[in-house]
Amino acid sequence: MAFEERQVEAGGFSIRYWEAGQGRPVVMLDCTGWRGTIVHDALAEKYQVFSLELPGAGDSPANTASQSVGDLAATIAKAASALTSERYTLIGTSFGAHVALWQAIQSPDQVEALILVSPTAILPQELPAGATAQDVHQMMFAHPENAEKHAPSPPEIFAKESELARRLNSGVHDGEAEAKLGDIHCPTLAVFGQEDRLVSLEAPRVYREKIPNCNIALVYDAGHCIIGDRPEALLNTVLDYAEHWETFIVGHQTGIINP
Repeated sequence: MAFEERQVEAGGFSIRYWEAGQGRPVVMLDCTGWRGTIVHDALAEKYQVFSLELPGAGDSPANTASQSVGDLAATIAKAASALTSERYTLIGTSFGAHVALWQAIQSPDQVEALILVSPTAILPQELPAGATAQDVHQMMFAHPENAEKHAPSPPEIFAKESELARRLNSGVHDGEAEAKLGDIHCPTLAVFGQEDRLVSLEAPRVYREKIPNCNIALVYDAGHCIIGDRPEALLNTVLDYAEHWETFIVGHQTGIINP
C-alpha cells in the first residue's frame, strides 16, 4: 500500500504526515525510522491511516514551543481533527505512545480506541550515563543481530529528539499521567516486549489496573522495538485489537495475552 506524504497546519507547526487506505480512520504516532512497516501497510488495507511526524522529531524543525507532553498531544489532536472529522483509533509507539496517552486523556471525544506500543510514560528505566545513540539503539532490541539489521537514527536527529524528550521530561515517570489513567474510558491495549530494557516490568500492571478498559499484550522474545524483534507478533496483535476492540480475544478473560 503506497503512502502519500502531505502536510497539515496545527498549533503553529507544519506537520508532515503519510496517508493511505480507506475506511475507519487510524492515527499513528511513530518513532523515527519506523514509518512504513508491515503494520502500517496491513492497517492501510482496511483503514484510512494517517501516520504523523511529531513536531521536533524526525526531519522536522526543532520544537521549542511545546512545554510538556500534554502540549505536544494537544497539537497532534488539532492536526488529527483537521485530517478527519470522525473518531479514530490512535496508535502510538514509544515516546509516541506517551503523546498518544495524553491525547486520549485530553481529547476523549476524538479517540475511539487506543493502542500503546512500548509506552514510556509509566516507570521508564533510566538510561546509562553517557549513553550514545548507538548504545540506545542496541538497548532497544532483544537480539544484537536485529539491532544490526536496522540502522539507528543519525546522530543529529538523535540529539535533537533527545533534547526535546529531556525538555518535556519524557524518560521520567509521568506521575500526572498516571493520576489521570482512570479518565481513559475508550478500549485500550498496551503492548510490551518481555525483554524491554527501557521500561520497567512493573509498568504493564499499572496500565492494566488504572485504565478501566485496558488489555495487556506481552510479546515473548522482544525488546522495546517490537517491530524489529517480532514484527509478525506485533502485526497480529495490533490488527486483532484494531478490528475487535473490547471483544479482543482476552477482553473478557484475564486481560493479558502473550503472543
